[in-house]
Amino acid sequence: MYRNDWHQAHQEKTRLSADLVAALIRRYFAVESVLDVGCGHGDWLKRFVDLGVEDVFGCDGPWTDQQALLIPKDRFATQDFRQPFSLGRSFDLIISTEVAEHFEERYAEQFIRSIVAHGDLVLFGAAIPYQGGFRHVNEQWPSWWAQLFRRSGYEAFDIVRPAVWEDPHVHFWYKQNALVYVKAARADLVVQAEEAFRAVAKPSQRLDLVHPEKFVELASYRSIAFKPLARQLPRAVSSKLRSLLTGGRPA
Repeated sequence: MYRNDWHQAHQEKTRLSADLVAALIRRYFAVESVLDVGCGHGDWLKRFVDLGVEDVFGCDGPWTDQQALLIPKDRFATQDFRQPFSLGRSFDLIISTEVAEHFEERYAEQFIRSIVAHGDLVLFGAAIPYQGGFRHVNEQWPSWWAQLFRRSGYEAFDIVRPAVWEDPHVHFWYKQNALVYVKAARADLVVQAEEAFRAVAKPSQRLDLVHPEKFVELASYRSIAFKPLARQLPRAVSSKLRSLLTGGRPA
């Protein structure tokens, strides 16, 4: 999946993003154990450890550079997420952010079932259509994923996005995609989620919005306006070549 230099390039902002969101989650939920499905180098888990959560575990693919892990190696396992998986225990919180879009649609429902098998509270986000990224093969709207969670008995709560939407320290993909899912049968967690939503909800509707239909019309590779693309293409190609030649550093 993502190379180690990608994680290194984004590490500082990922750390800041995780700092804010982890503190938000712990403010409203009693979290003493965390599983990160698709943990990368363990940046999110490290943030929870810093907040006093000692029981953490992460899993990701065999491409992970275990020398770069920010958690102990015995708290990490390699996993093929296209297959059902179970760690044989439950956690207070399961995290899976910007991972599910990397697997073909036919694996999506099984992936969600594997996630929810490990706990009743989930922080989940995945790339929306035309978000773009390395090997994104199943970009879907949050409502699409919410339906899969609902089939497993989980309801979505928009707790994270209103709290971090305007924060420049948070990656846009967390601002855009991260939702909290709660097992509907856990009345105590549902009450906490409802209280958290009321606390972070804005008093008025956001002014700057784009309807998904318009977004798809503009972003679709089939309908993108040719003239603006033609004007921008030489500049974009030149910028990409400079980036490749300089290793992503300013020329």
